[in-house]
Amino acid sequence: MHGEKIEKLGLEIDLAADNSDQVRLEQLLLDCDTLMNNETRKNRSVLFFYKANCYSALRMIERKTLDDTWSWHQERQIAEVLNLRSAVVETGFEQLSDGMRCKMLTNIANGLSSLGRTIESISYYDKVLSLIDNFAMAVGNKAINQFHYGQHLYDYGHSGVFFFHANKELSRFGTEPLLWDSGVQKDALDAFISYRDVTDEILNNIEFDSSFDFNDFSLGESKKEQDYRKWCLKQRLFINPLNDVLDATIAANDILHLPSHVYAVGEEPRFPKYFNLLKQEFIVSRYMLYEFTTSNLDHYSDNDVLLENGLDGVQFGYRNELLKNSLRVSYSIFDKIALFLNDYMNIGLKVDGVNFRNIWGMYNKKEKKLEIHPCFLESENWMLRGLYFLSKDLYAPNFQDVSEPEAKELHYIRKMAEHRYLGIQEYPAQVDDTEYLKYITVDDLEGKSLKMLRLAREALIYLSLAMHVEERKREEARGDGLIVPIQSTRL
Repeated sequence: MHGEKIEKLGLEIDLAADNSDQVRLEQLLLDCDTLMNNETRKNRSVLFFYKANCYSALRMIERKTLDDTWSWHQERQIAEVLNLRSAVVETGFEQLSDGMRCKMLTNIANGLSSLGRTIESISYYDKVLSLIDNFAMAVGNKAINQFHYGQHLYDYGHSGVFFFHANKELSRFGTEPLLWDSGVQKDALDAFISYRDVTDEILNNIEFDSSFDFNDFSLGESKKEQDYRKWCLKQRLFINPLNDVLDATIAANDILHLPSHVYAVGEEPRFPKYFNLLKQEFIVSRYMLYEFTTSNLDHYSDNDVLLENGLDGVQFGYRNELLKNSLRVSYSIFDKIALFLNDYMNIGLKVDGVNFRNIWGMYNKKEKKLEIHPCFLESENWMLRGLYFLSKDLYAPNFQDVSEPEAKELHYIRKMAEHRYLGIQEYPAQVDDTEYLKYITVDDLEGKSLKMLRLAREALIYLSLAMHVEERKREEARGDGLIVPIQSTRL
């Protein structure tokens, strides 16, 4: 399709959206699908973007009659995010203008933020600002996202750091020229100014020390430890919310645990035990990936090991097994988070059948819809909702509604690594996969392992902060009375 026709299709979508023409938007979605197969990679990226715009418009039409602010059913927005992500992973995405790419990435970030995926959204805002550092909608919305993230922390000192960084970005409005992709949007500008004023007041009230040196903290005594911690900071892999707003040494620790919480008299204080194990498995998975990236190809454990040449290009050795096992361990964390929720939220599923996709509710096969448990539906908990929508980045055979284009592939790779055979190649070889054995390049597996680590970290942070919100709600429901809170303490 020529550029003129692509542009015309976009204008038709805009017109249908302006007219709230639901029937026309549904037809335009089909038109995008029809055109998709015969297009260049660049145009496919644009068509995915147009599909996302259709879903966004349909969602806005439906919101006129139903307030879905706290709804856990967000099929339109999930479809919007999925198509935007599909646009970005197309190889043709890199051929688009910086402005178009920034618009797509900002829309993903905004969508994820509204779903409660505050951590993932920050990474997309940062991608925008790495392309155009004064892209107004990314600057402002990232700051608002940071503000709300900070509100959900149980460490109020950390909250102040979030408010400070949000305020610093919001203060750019009115003091420097910012790029608005389609002219200054007054409603958005007013919102950004309002949040700036709120953060000004908060920082003044708490007497925040803006001269505080965030880099005046040790990274360890040995160079090995310092290098490891620098890598974790750069990759944003510390279980510490501060690592989402800065990579200074103050964030170079895994300080986040569980908030203060309450048990009934005689009840076992078990949740810190669960979280200890979750954190430790994450730390090991993280270090395995780090060791892979920094170790030599040869390891003495590989000496005198007899292996036969399979003529398929598979590379063996300790180093590659680190990579494979990092993925396996980080992926396993999600089902254990589901077990935590099963116990903490009193859901009552049999332990043997709990996983990260079915913990949220029962799937109605007749209506092809997930019936979410009331304990979640009735909880206006942004972080818990974020954890739920994070589950849609993972594929499961009975839960195929995903918001991540690579979800099914990641599921398959994990299955092959865990239960069958996964062969790691330095370069793709001319051999076919079988139902027993799948091949993957080392670079591809490294990228997927890092992706799973970041997702596991995000889930662990949401779990802790969601518990903080729930504990405050339970405290309000209990009213006055004698309670003994349990605060996590160091070993």
